[in-house]
Formats: sequence, C-alpha cells, structure tokens
Amino acid sequence: MGRGIRRILLCLILLLALIVRLRGITNPLLDNQGWRQADTASMATHMLGRLTNIPSVFLPQLNYDGVTPQKVELEFPFLPYLLACTWTLFGWADIWGRLWSIILSLVTVVGIYDLGRKMFTDRAGLYAATIYALMPLSIYYGRVVMPEPMAQAWSIWALVMIWRWRITQQERGIWKVGLLMAGAILAKLPQLMLFPVALLLGFWPLNRKRVAQLVHYSMFVLIPPMVYYLWVHSQVASSSQFVSGILTDQVAKNVHNLNWKLMERNIQRGFTDSILFLSGLGMCHLIFSRSPVRMALLIWGGIAALYIGLVCVRIPLDYYLVPILPLCALLSGYALGQIKSLPGTVIVIMLLILINRSSYTYLTPKYQWNREYLTQAKWIQDHTPDSSILVLSDPPPMTFYYARRVGFRLSILKDEDIPSKVMQKFPADYFVQLPQSAQKELFWEDIQNSYPEVGPGIFDLNNPKTNR
Repeated sequence: MGRGIRRILLCLILLLALIVRLRGITNPLLDNQGWRQADTASMATHMLGRLTNIPSVFLPQLNYDGVTPQKVELEFPFLPYLLACTWTLFGWADIWGRLWSIILSLVTVVGIYDLGRKMFTDRAGLYAATIYALMPLSIYYGRVVMPEPMAQAWSIWALVMIWRWRITQQERGIWKVGLLMAGAILAKLPQLMLFPVALLLGFWPLNRKRVAQLVHYSMFVLIPPMVYYLWVHSQVASSSQFVSGILTDQVAKNVHNLNWKLMERNIQRGFTDSILFLSGLGMCHLIFSRSPVRMALLIWGGIAALYIGLVCVRIPLDYYLVPILPLCALLSGYALGQIKSLPGTVIVIMLLILINRSSYTYLTPKYQWNREYLTQAKWIQDHTPDSSILVLSDPPPMTFYYARRVGFRLSILKDEDIPSKVMQKFPADYFVQLPQSAQKELFWEDIQNSYPEVGPGIFDLNNPKTNR
C-alpha cells in the first residue's frame, strides 16, 4: 500500500471520527457526566487572570464546598489550563472545551494508526484507527470536557515514541519519551498501567546496554507525577483529597460492593460484542505469533483484566473503561489485518457496524440535558449579588459553574432531620432546588413553609418566613 493511499485513508478515518464526535457539540456541560465536565471547566475559570502564577495556577480549585473556591486533589489540569488560555484569547464558551477534546481524540486516532502500523502492518494500523474512531465509548468520551481525551492522547503517543525510539536504536532522547508517559500519568492516574507496557516495548529483552537507559526513562516517567501528587496532597484538606480518596475508599475498602452486571453491560455497550470478539481473536493469534511486541501486548492485556477486576467492578462508571479502548482497537486491527483483501475487510467492518447499530443507540440518552439548570443559573446571575453563597439541594454541582457562585451541597437528609434547622448550619444566602431533586416530599414542604421562593426553585435564606 503506497504512502499516498495510506494518507488518504487516514484522512477519511479522521473525517469519520470528526463527524461522529460533532453530535451534541453545542450542548452545555449538562449532558452525561455533567458533574465532571462542569468541574473541569470550573477549574479553568479559577485560572483566568493568573495563568503565569506558576505553580499555584496548577493547584485545582472547585466552587464547592465552602464560601470560597476550595483547593482539591485532582489530576494535573492540562485541559483546564488549555481552556483558560483559549477563553483568555477568544472569550468564554463551552464549545471551546468540546473542540479541544475532539482535537485530542483525533490526535489519539492518528497515534493508534501509527502504533498499529509500526507494531504490525499498515493495514492493521488503519483498521485499528477505524475501530477506535467508531467504538461507542470512544465517540462519546472523545467530545467531553473531561481529562480522558487528554490522557488518551498523551498515553498513545507515549507508546508510539518509546517504540519508535526502540526500533531506530537511538542512544539519546530517552528523557523526551519518558516525559510523554509522565504526562499521561499526570493527566489521569490509571494511565500508570501503561508504564510496564512501555518498559517492555522499549527495553525487552533487557541487555546491559539498556539498563542505564531504562533507569533514566523510569525516573523521567515517575518523578514528575510523584512530585505533583505529593504537592497537591499536602496542599488540600483531607475532605478534598479526591484522587487518594478514590484509591482508599472506593477501591481498597470497597471489597463487597462488586457490580459485575453493570460493568458487563458497560463493556458490551461501550465496546460492542463484535469488537470484543475481534480483540479476543487478535489476542489468541498474538499468543502463537513471534511478533516482537507479543510480550508487551500480552502483559497489557493482563493488566487491563486486573484493572477491570479491581477497579471497574468497584466503580462501575463507564468512563473508567476508557483506558482499555486503545488495546482493544490494536488487537482488533491486528485480527482484521490477517485478512489480506482490503475490500473484503472494509465490508466486514461495515457489517459489524450494522450488526451492532443497537449498541450506538445507547449513546442517545447521554446527549440529553435539562434546561432548568441554565434557567436557575441565569436567574441567580441576574438577581443576586456576585458574593452570594448558595446551598444546592443535591450533590450535582453544575449550578455553581453556570451561576458563577460558590457554596455548599446537601446529601440526602434522614427522616429525623429538620430541613430548616439544617439550613441554619450553612453561612449561605440562597437555597436552590435542583431539577429532579432526590430529597423527599416532606423536606420540600418544610422548606416552602420556612423560606420565600424568590426565583425558579430558589429560596431566600436571609428572610425566613415568620408565620411558623
């Protein structure tokens, strides 16, 4: 296959990937995973005007839970910083975040192609890129304002560059390759699972000549994330240590609440049965091959299985499966690459898409969002002082971002709790009844009897009713 044909096919794949990711591009950050999307954008708002205040600008801040923005332990804010720079130049708009995520997703598609081409064949690389572009999870999480698109781009190019460094037998430049993997881990901690894969791609089988380079590479990979996470951990309150909290509370301690059925459903819908079958076929073929990347990919598969069994089954949110997407795409591309007829393989891919079209329909609810959030936020912006403190009726914090306010969130109150008494604990000005609130009917009766409703689901806490 000539270079010109490869480039044309890759451009067509990128165009296809772009088209399927443009769905819902004008949505506010209120569709599926709106909580995390609004958090990412909120971090960007707190960077505005202080982009050169390094390193403090890289300490994430969110609009909850307090009367001022709270410092929190999260991943390195690559995307928020990029978003803040864009807003500074072109003005605030949610679409900028989505555009950057789509660009990063397309960068990942190119990386999948390049890695598949270098590991296997040109044909396998094109198939892998096509499959990655069309997997349901890749489509949706390739246009969200979340860390996932950035982490995917860093990760795949970290593997591309370590393999390129290996096959070109370079003696220098290992620090550049190491910093790419460090960036992946900084962008999203689960990308640490790729570190052993990178070691095998770059240094297996190990010889004396490569020992010093392996040590140097490992230092450049591990030291930046260690420094950053230790720094952030030391700067925030224990209640705001989200990354370490997930590891200790939701993974290490959550040994009984294993949701296998939900995880299985997320995998089937997010990857499709056909892609899972092709991935398994590619893995089986790899076991009996003499490919120089066999060991690395087998270890990658083992780590992925361990990750699913230890993490994904305890936290059955589908975006935790995103780190597995590149492996499935590469293995599927490798399996299809065994078919030497290009037209025949294209027909197979199209048939797979048609057979699994029901899997893509599950994405439709993910694009839905509730306009009431924007209505309430607009009212708060127009009718309350900028210094107003809010209390939200439920945990989702998107109202803080769109109203440009800070405040507190309620969890579900117990039956014995008196709402008006609970409100008195917060140094707040307004209470917001979020759309589809999970609080009970008696809760709202007490709130309505205690405080005047001054806006759409917005109650004035500073002027309680006196006829109680």
